[in-house]
Amino acid sequence: MGWGWPAIFAPLPGAFFHPFHNGPADLNRADFVARRGEWFEACLAQLDDGRYRKTILETWQCKRGLASPFVHWEALNEPLLLQALACIPAAHLRACFERLLLDPRANRAGLPDLIQFLPETDVGSPTYRLIEVKGPGARLQDNQRRWLTCSRAHGIPAVVCHVTWQDEAFGP
Repeated sequence: MGWGWPAIFAPLPGAFFHPFHNGPADLNRADFVARRGEWFEACLAQLDDGRYRKTILETWQCKRGLASPFVHWEALNEPLLLQALACIPAAHLRACFERLLLDPRANRAGLPDLIQFLPETDVGSPTYRLIEVKGPGARLQDNQRRWLTCSRAHGIPAVVCHVTWQDEAFGP
């Protein structure tokens, strides 16, 4: 989440007690977002004018590897990040960030498992889709349903992929 780094890691009283925290101590407090309101508003404004791409890339270059409660650095590389920035519209990022900011503790979980980038499509512009994978007997959890509902409400392409055993020899 290179987009919100300045807000998340804002130097507020009580947020950090030493330089080795992997995130702010007040992350799960009800006032986490409110205390950083101006910083988050500035971050959201970048989605409106296109600066977010540069900010995310600069954060990747400067902060990569530093502990963060929102980024799993080992799963990212620069080509993947560039592909995401090319395929995911700012409006979709805004919808996800705003939902996350409603309740960071509750909304950090439940996002779909996979993202599929579709760089070449019939419509001409690159696109993507989110994929929630459910194995045999698995059901959507409430937090997953909420994220899928949010996706539908904002036109974010998201699907549920129900995986079944092809051969009973491989089944439970």
